[in-house]
Amino acid sequence: MLHVKIKKMEFFIKQNTTLPIVKMDVVFDGRTDAGENFYSLIDNATLRFSMISEETGIPKVSMKQAYIVAKDKRNPDSPWEYYIYYKWGAKDTNKKGRFLGQFLVVLESGELISPIRENLYINII
Repeated sequence: MLHVKIKKMEFFIKQNTTLPIVKMDVVFDGRTDAGENFYSLIDNATLRFSMISEETGIPKVSMKQAYIVAKDKRNPDSPWEYYIYYKWGAKDTNKKGRFLGQFLVVLESGELISPIRENLYINII
């Protein structure tokens, strides 16, 4: 099973900026060999990012393309690790507020909405 987690559940970005990107760690639960076969799992996957205003419930970002990248390995014998991330567009951060963010990973075997256990709050300040 593939899980995605974020190290901090509160993400802050300045209004009208596009950096830093929002990213989440991909975590393998150890019950399957998903880590070893990760690229075959995501070969036909679709990655999307959405962000909804906590105040109004209106989407600010809806199903925009997200991406995946392997982390740099410091030890060549360690397993590969990955991030799922979203690169902000110019209009994505033009309104201050608190938003609920989520990543959608659509695999051949189904869909995964992340984060799983906690909400990801995006604060545009």
